[in-house]
Amino acid sequence: MVKNLIFTVTISLLAIYLSGVIITESINPLDIAQSLKVRTMGISPNVPFYETSRYEVGHIFQPLHNYPEYAPITLEQAENAPYRRNSPTAEIKITTVGDNYQIKERWNYRRKPQYILLNEEQLVSLKSIENGNHFFVLDDNLRLQPVTIEEAIMLPNYIKVVKEMGKIISIEKKPLVSIFKQEYQYRALSGKRQFFKKIHFSIDKKSIFSSLFSEYNENGKVLYYITRDAKDNVISKEIINPEGSKYYSETTLFNAQGEKTNIIYNAINVKNKNEHLDQNGNILEVTYDNDQFIGSPDFEEDERYQTLEIDSSKKYNIVDNLDPET
Repeated sequence: MVKNLIFTVTISLLAIYLSGVIITESINPLDIAQSLKVRTMGISPNVPFYETSRYEVGHIFQPLHNYPEYAPITLEQAENAPYRRNSPTAEIKITTVGDNYQIKERWNYRRKPQYILLNEEQLVSLKSIENGNHFFVLDDNLRLQPVTIEEAIMLPNYIKVVKEMGKIISIEKKPLVSIFKQEYQYRALSGKRQFFKKIHFSIDKKSIFSSLFSEYNENGKVLYYITRDAKDNVISKEIINPEGSKYYSETTLFNAQGEKTNIIYNAINVKNKNEHLDQNGNILEVTYDNDQFIGSPDFEEDERYQTLEIDSSKKYNIVDNLDPET
């Protein structure tokens, strides 16, 4: 009787394991357990969901296997994402996993919210609103026009008004500062990250400002980063050096003609060594600089929203790590 029970349980576990292999194309039991965990959170392959912006202290970057760590959140929770100290913005993440239940792509919409004051005419127009969260845009005459939350989160600018117990408790403007998309590919058997791409889009998502592409070795360690501009020209290539090297990476910068202009040796505890090159690749001079950031500037805020008066009496509750709601 006991032997039959043990045999039955063993066969059942083996069946679950094999089904996990089929689902995830992985032979790693830990990956199968992770994929089953993701399924129990209500996440389905190729179905976008709102992802929390919370993260663990010291765990800012996703692990190499890149499974969602938390259950999906509601649109209302996503819109109410906390204000972060390390990047003074709030962001909405719309994420999709692939058939292997690992993150396939993620859209990030970053905003810089500010508490504002409205003029008397604008406040009068809010008298009839019910308790709850309300969303508006400004028309050409600076009058408030209502929009849905689904519309608001995709707009370059919107205003959020919160009313509780018959009283307006907060008014915010939420200008969009950047849109970028992350794309991931993984190795079929190990499930480790193989390629990563990050694309910065224009405010209407119709054109690309810049893109970053990286490749990883079989152990999941990054080999290089390539950054391209809006015309798909390579503007930088960073190669990661082996552990123990004097410099952890070397970054080569290129001009619009594809010529090398700089080779930067990136250090950890000291300033970077920057070799400035002429057209023939000869070193003109060497300087020692801090880290050079290559990225896209924040979007310009619409002038009609810039003119709104800031409410200096209200401050955001800045969050560094975990947030219980989002």
